[in-house]
Amino acid sequence: MGVARRRVSPPARGMVVNMARPYDECIRCGKPVGWGRSVCNDCNPAGLPEPSPAQYHATVFLSVLVALIVLGVVAVLLH
Repeated sequence: MGVARRRVSPPARGMVVNMARPYDECIRCGKPVGWGRSVCNDCNPAGLPEPSPAQYHATVFLSVLVALIVLGVVAVLLH
């Protein structure tokens, strides 16, 4: 099984970047967690399922969509 590699911008001249670390970081506290995990066991003691990136994007998309609909309705009512 290969080491997962992140896509990053090119480093500055002379800068060394180590992309072979076998862990990611907790989004809450920054502790190392395994690849594909977003929170550590301390921040998620109950072991609840972690949301996928698609769920985060869908939540933001729906929030923006609802805000635009509300603004549209308000604009029609005040016109």
